[in-house]
Amino acid sequence: MSRRADDYGKRGEQTRQRILDATFRLVGREQGLGVRIEEICAAAPISRAAFYHYFTGLEDLLAALSLAISHDFNQAVLASLMRMNSSAERTDAGIRYYLEKAVQDPAWGWAMVHISANGPLFGADTVAATFATIAEGMAAGEFDIEDARFGCDMLQGTVLAAMITQLRGKAREGHSIMVSRHILRGLGVPPAAIPAIVARVLTDPQAVGDGANGLYIRSV
Repeated sequence: MSRRADDYGKRGEQTRQRILDATFRLVGREQGLGVRIEEICAAAPISRAAFYHYFTGLEDLLAALSLAISHDFNQAVLASLMRMNSSAERTDAGIRYYLEKAVQDPAWGWAMVHISANGPLFGADTVAATFATIAEGMAAGEFDIEDARFGCDMLQGTVLAAMITQLRGKAREGHSIMVSRHILRGLGVPPAAIPAIVARVLTDPQAVGDGANGLYIRSV
């Protein structure tokens, strides 16, 4: 590749990243729902023609943004979940990781809320992982529900609503644990087993991935 072509490629990547950054600034706020391509172009700033050079439309852009802002976190969470012994434990941890991430990074939280309004809740990878965990829990006799898709909808819809409550500052202390506790009950986990599951202190998945030994502080 010539140096000129290489420079062009780098400029192209920089422009694409600038579009993603501008979109994140717009959707990462409470008023970010319904962002328009015109707003993104003005914030980047780029022409509308340049926008369509990188993305086929708003849905394509939001899918790319979802991957960009959540992939590393999702991978770290999945790696942590795989070290757990049961589907119920993995479900509890996933719920709390997502809710606590939104508290720690409200712009990320609002972005995920608004992106979810235009596509799969929390992204296609998260939907697939949630469905698989619930199906495994049903097969193992941990969950007592009729359909894994219903379980997935119940879990993700509740977490999304709970995340909005947190982001608006209306959640009480221990919110994420309360949400997890009631979702586990809805999935059919025996009530006597739930307190021990939600009482666990979770390791920070990203800190563990970096070789650190951090703990999540269960405060939301």
